[in-house]
Amino acid sequence: MGGLSVLGQIAWGGVLLILCTVVHLFVVSRVLEILGPRQAARPVRRPVRDFLWLCLAVMAPVFSHTLQVYIWSFVLLYVGAIEGYEAAIYFGMVSYTTLGYGDITLEPGFRLLGAMSSVTGIIMFGITTAFLVNVLGRSLARRQG
Repeated sequence: MGGLSVLGQIAWGGVLLILCTVVHLFVVSRVLEILGPRQAARPVRRPVRDFLWLCLAVMAPVFSHTLQVYIWSFVLLYVGAIEGYEAAIYFGMVSYTTLGYGDITLEPGFRLLGAMSSVTGIIMFGITTAFLVNVLGRSLARRQG
């Protein structure tokens, strides 16, 4: 029975959680920086332009979440928790999104790592929700004058 020690799993999981947080906050802050001046401008109705900026606001976090799933998947492969790219990406996505189908499971020496992937996803989806509520709220307020 292989795997990492409890401390090894916590260390890997902690590093990945920090890395994913930095990646996500970087993406979100860049979008806010780009949108900030545009959303503060006087209320002029330009539906196509506004739609494109809202697409950016939604797609940037989607990109960030996808990148984070790949980061987790790569590490799961690297530490030997799972075999095969497809299985690693699938497990990474199912864990990160907290679906947890259970059709692919990790050995006991890697279970904490899988759980920390879910914790990362919960936190990042919370940040994304707050970000989108902020962006959409400012966009609606701007439209109403």
